[in-house]
Amino acid sequence: MTSAALTRAGTISPIVSFLDRAGISVDRVLARAQLPAWITAESEALIPATSTVRLFEAALQDTDIPNLGLTAGEECTIDALGVFGRLIRSAPTLGAALKTAVRFHRMITSNRPLWLRPRGDRVEFCMTVEDRFDPRDGAWQQDNHFCLGLIISVVRGAAGPSWRPAEVHLQTDEAPGLRDAESLASARVAFRQPETMVAIPRALLATRLPPFPPAEIPTDVEDWKASVPAPDFVGSIRQAVETLSYGENYPSVRQTADFVGMSVRTLQRGLAAGGVSHEVLVAQTRFATAAAVLERTQAKILDLALDLGYSDHANFTRAFRRWAGCSPQEYRSTRERWRHVGNRARAARKPRPLTVRTCTGTSGPRSPLAAPAHPRHG
Repeated sequence: MTSAALTRAGTISPIVSFLDRAGISVDRVLARAQLPAWITAESEALIPATSTVRLFEAALQDTDIPNLGLTAGEECTIDALGVFGRLIRSAPTLGAALKTAVRFHRMITSNRPLWLRPRGDRVEFCMTVEDRFDPRDGAWQQDNHFCLGLIISVVRGAAGPSWRPAEVHLQTDEAPGLRDAESLASARVAFRQPETMVAIPRALLATRLPPFPPAEIPTDVEDWKASVPAPDFVGSIRQAVETLSYGENYPSVRQTADFVGMSVRTLQRGLAAGGVSHEVLVAQTRFATAAAVLERTQAKILDLALDLGYSDHANFTRAFRRWAGCSPQEYRSTRERWRHVGNRARAARKPRPLTVRTCTGTSGPRSPLAAPAHPRHG
């Protein structure tokens, strides 16, 4: 089974900001789109790739703003997209910015490849949606136009706010009023095309972008790369569970299925084919969260237990012992001890590899496969 297509939450941030400026209730629109209200504060969280479509579908119930998607895209500052956008914006020239977008596109979404196609005195910046969609559907049209607006916004960062493309291709049917948009006034626009495309004069590629503040350039790119949308089904559902597990919520199988847009049966069948269950993924997420907090903070064990949904310290300790082979306090002490050893080794400039072990002496924590699905019941 193919993966559940995911994207970074940063891709909806410009849409949410635009709707807010237009006086539309963002909370209501997010609720209709089955997206949690806190998601706009977590730009690198992974959400369904159809989230932009859901958002436009929900917004169209409250507004008849002409060319909603195109306008939202054009008004976006590209760095609002999170790490991906800041990498693009920190490029020195337009050509470098476009190449950066192509290089890192799989880091931000799993189903919308980007590429550059040289053609004579121009280059064509292309994107395609790999999911099935109805080209007549209004929400999909707005989503497609939003992507077009983002591309125009990037080019205008170098060419100036009055730049207009000479030719544009879109994957959807023609939408009423789109040809009347100011940015497309001089463009040849073709619909029902195999990809979304914007023609950019080759001479513009060397144009320098305005300086980007060094403090805004991402420094955590390697960690960001490591959280790329998973290419396999189980991995993508695990990432969806991790997103839904932000805060104190640990999702039911129904919540996860609704989030990724599939039936409970399809979700369970796909996970079973991968040798896991939804309950296992939730348990693994709990353990990963617990381990990270124990390693990186001095949070009280009781507070951590309650935050993770356990009824008391004892239930959490028993579950953690099943996962890691030791108590939470022992786990924290062992990790701290090995971290001190590593620090001393680095200080002595003896870069020999260190194996971080759990308190049981293994090379890593035990699998949480046996962890209870509902810790509150012990």
